[in-house]
Amino acid sequence: MSDNIENLILEQLRVFRGEIQALRNEVQAMREEAREEFHGVKMRLNSLERLVSGFHDDIVIVQGRIDRVDGRIDRIEKRLELTS
Repeated sequence: MSDNIENLILEQLRVFRGEIQALRNEVQAMREEAREEFHGVKMRLNSLERLVSGFHDDIVIVQGRIDRVDGRIDRIEKRLELTS
């Protein structure tokens, strides 16, 4: 009788071991998927950072041009005596 009980216990332990291994495999797959998604998010964020940096550079260039045009307008107004 005790042999049957031991066999049943061993059988149940083997089933549990199999289920635990299956869960470990699932968790590992989920971790790998999460790593891949995180890597994708990091790549997209890096791309956005470069894009924003490019916009900043463009704004600086446009601001410089506006400043030069403003200076020219000031000189024109002075020559034409339009300023008070």
